[in-house]
Amino acid sequence: MNKKSIIILIILFVTLSFCGKKNDTKGIDLTVKMIPGAVTDDLYGKMKYSFDLSEKFAEIEKNYKVFVHFWRIKNKEMLFQDDHFSEVQTSNWKKGEKFEYIRDIYIPKFLDEYDIDFEGYEEIKLSVGLYNIENSDEKILLYNKVLNIQSASLNAPEIVYDEGWHQSETDFNSKIPNIGEWRWTSGKAVCIIENPKKEAILKLKGRISEHNLEGQKIRFMINDILLDEFVPEGKVFEKDYIIPAEKLGNNDELRFIIEVDKTFVPGQLDESISDDRELGVQIFSIYFRENLVD
Repeated sequence: MNKKSIIILIILFVTLSFCGKKNDTKGIDLTVKMIPGAVTDDLYGKMKYSFDLSEKFAEIEKNYKVFVHFWRIKNKEMLFQDDHFSEVQTSNWKKGEKFEYIRDIYIPKFLDEYDIDFEGYEEIKLSVGLYNIENSDEKILLYNKVLNIQSASLNAPEIVYDEGWHQSETDFNSKIPNIGEWRWTSGKAVCIIENPKKEAILKLKGRISEHNLEGQKIRFMINDILLDEFVPEGKVFEKDYIIPAEKLGNNDELRFIIEVDKTFVPGQLDESISDDRELGVQIFSIYFRENLVD
């Protein structure tokens, strides 16, 4: 037998051994359900964890943490993670018990539809298990699945920044998640959005210029109908809404409007700044689509 044949046999043996080896889940059966089932990038969703502890379960003395890792397979890069403690501490788990809980997740936008190599989707690996926070090498892998992630554009209507918006700005040095890019409104800013004509989710993240606009009031409207009116409690604010279909109207497009009762011009506050824009509120993100999350 030549050297090449020996190498092939060794590789085959290792491969067969690996494929035949099952993870020792220590008597823990975990089921993970993602909601919605059609997973895209740039998606707010939920993950339901259902634990079933069999008679083989050996009690865990310490409080292990649940690791939830999403890996890009093609470049072995961790896309994001949601490590957390179970709602029932592992030190309290008992044989024969079953419990479940749901957590919110956000899958970031990472697909590039304009990449010539983009095939309309990307496969990522979801790994879930337990680990000892005092010794991360002590791990129990409970769940492994390859997910087909498609582009959010499949079910997310395009948001057209119409009148009253300034150009997009970016801070490449921002260390705070999800606020590295933004647009300023003027006193009134309008978005044109395709109408799903079904119950929809609307999420916004923004920031006021608290130093210049103390007590600024912000109004959100759908087709000139008031959705919300508030004075932000802090500098940065986040708002979530479930909007019933009847509030969206029957037109193919809807108008989402942001109005403020106070604006400022940077150049008038500081003569060293040559900025004569009328600025209202800083918007980092607007997330709008049909509600597929129960």
